Amino acid sequence: MKFNYIICILLLGACSFKNSQLVNQSQKGHSELYAEPSLVKAVPNDNIKRIVIASTNDIQGNYQANLIEYNDQHHDQKQSIKVGGIDFISSYFKILRKQFESVLLLDSGNLFPSNTQELNYISDFYPTLGYDAVTVGLKDFNLKLPSKYHSSSELFKEFAKKTKTPLILSNLFELKTARVVEWTGTLPYILREINGVKVGIIGLIPDDIVAQTPIDNRIGLYVETMLQSTLRNSRLLRSLGADIIVVMTHQGLDCGESLAQELKLPLTKVNFEPEKSGVCDLSSKFGAYIKRLPPGLVDVIIGGRLHQKMANIINGTVVMSGFEKGKSFSYTELFVDKSNKLLKEKTVIHQPVMFCQEFFKETNDCYTEDKTVDHKAKIPAVFLGKKVEADSSLMQKFHYYLKSKTTKASTHIRSLQSIMDFYAGDITYSYSENGESKLILLTLKGHEVISILEDDYNQGHGDKWKPSPFEINQDMLNISMSGQWIEPENDYKILTDLNSAQMHFRLKSIISRTSNKSLNHVSWKEPALDSDNVSSVMAASETVR
Repeated sequence: MKFNYIICILLLGACSFKNSQLVNQSQKGHSELYAEPSLVKAVPNDNIKRIVIASTNDIQGNYQANLIEYNDQHHDQKQSIKVGGIDFISSYFKILRKQFESVLLLDSGNLFPSNTQELNYISDFYPTLGYDAVTVGLKDFNLKLPSKYHSSSELFKEFAKKTKTPLILSNLFELKTARVVEWTGTLPYILREINGVKVGIIGLIPDDIVAQTPIDNRIGLYVETMLQSTLRNSRLLRSLGADIIVVMTHQGLDCGESLAQELKLPLTKVNFEPEKSGVCDLSSKFGAYIKRLPPGLVDVIIGGRLHQKMANIINGTVVMSGFEKGKSFSYTELFVDKSNKLLKEKTVIHQPVMFCQEFFKETNDCYTEDKTVDHKAKIPAVFLGKKVEADSSLMQKFHYYLKSKTTKASTHIRSLQSIMDFYAGDITYSYSENGESKLILLTLKGHEVISILEDDYNQGHGDKWKPSPFEINQDMLNISMSGQWIEPENDYKILTDLNSAQMHFRLKSIISRTSNKSLNHVSWKEPALDSDNVSSVMAASETVR
C-alpha cells in the first residue's frame, strides 16, 4: 500500500512540473523553447480552483502568417518557417481552452494595421477568436488616418461599434463631458465570473501618450494618470466583489538585457526565472507605476510595445507580454482557495508560446535563433499534447485577400495571355474586373513565391496563376516553373496587373517594400497579339527581362 502511494505521488509530480526552464539559458542547444508540446497540468485538490489569464499584444492586424527566415550551421542556403496566422492561432486557443477550461483571453493594444481600410477584418478578428476584452496601444493613436476620420476617437468609435469584443478604456475621458468615454462598445472596466471566480479587468492608456502621439489624433480627449485610474477602478471592482484584478496597458519593461549580455546569448534565450529580483529594469515610467502600486491591489499586468517578453513576478504582481505581429501569446495560471483568495505561491507564469505552424524535429519547437540546430527536418506542431491543425473555415473567412474578383471577358484573357507568352518562363498571377489596369513586374525570392502559391492553391485560387505552376503527382502537390523546382533563394519575376496585386494581401505587402517597375498603361480592350505589339505598347523588353 505504501509502495502504491509513492508511485502515485511520483506520477502526479511528473504531470505537474516541466523540466527546469534554466536549461534553455545556455549558449548551445535548447528544448521546447517558446513551445509547450507536452501535457502540462497541475493537479489541484478539491479545495483549489484554477483560472488562466491569456493575452496577446501588438498584433497590428497581422491575421496572416509571418514568414521567418533563418540560417544555421548545417545548411548553406537561408531557410524559412511560418509562425502565426488566424487559422493556427485559433487552433492554439481551442487547445488552451479545452485543456484548462477556465480561460480569459485579452489583448493589451496595438490592434490596428497601418492600413485602416482593413478595419472590418480587425473588427471580426477578436470576437472570432473569443477574446474577452481588448484595449488600445500607442500605435493605435499614431496611425495616419484616412480623411473620413478627424481623430483617433472616431476610428475607435467605429471599431468598438462593429466588434463584439468589449473595448476597455478606463482612463480615457472626453473633455466636453468630463467623463470616461461612453461610446457604443466601450466600457471603463468589466467584471467577469469564470469558474466561480470574479475577475475585474481594466484597460489603461499609457502615461506617455501625450509625448508620443500627435495632438490632432487626440482632439477632445484627456488621459487620466495610470496610477490614479488604477486606484479608482481597482477599489470599485473590489467593492463589486472582484477576487482578481487584471490591468491591460500597452507598455513594456526591459527584462533580461543585462543577463543576455552577461551570458552572451540572444535576448530571447534568457529571463526564464520569473521570481528572480533585479531581472527587469524598473527605471522607466512603467516601472515606477508598478513599484507604486499598493500591495495586493493588482494581481496581473499585461503589457506590450517593446516586442520583448515579460514573464515575471514583480512585487507580487504577475507582469507578462509576448512578441509582436501575432507570433505568440502569453498565459498565467492562477489558483484560489475555496473562499476565492488568491494563492500567490502557486501561481504559474509561462514563457510566451509561439504560434508554430510546424516544429523542427530536432527541438520540438519553431525557435530559429539557435544556429547550432539542424532545422531541416520538420514535424507537425503540438501544443499541450494536442496536434495543432489549421482551422480551414477561418482560412476562407480571413483568406488573406481583401476582395475576390473575376475576369469579365474572354478577350481580356486572350489579351493578357499574349503578354504572358511574351514573358515565357515567368510565373504570372493575373485577373482583373476592370477594363484597364497598369501592369507591374515584381521580383520575388523563391521562398516567397512558394509561400504565395501554396496559400492560393489551398484556398482554391490556383487557377489564377498563368501558366500554372501546379502539378498533382500521386496525390501530392508539386510546385515548379517550366518543370524546374523553385529554388528558395533564386529570384523570380511575376507579371500582374496593379488592381489584382492590390487586392491580393500577400502581393500588396510585397509591393510596398519591393523595388518594382511599373509598365506603361495597357488596355485589355486593345489586345496585344504579338511580341512586337506588346513591346511597343508596354515598354522596351530589355527593361523588364
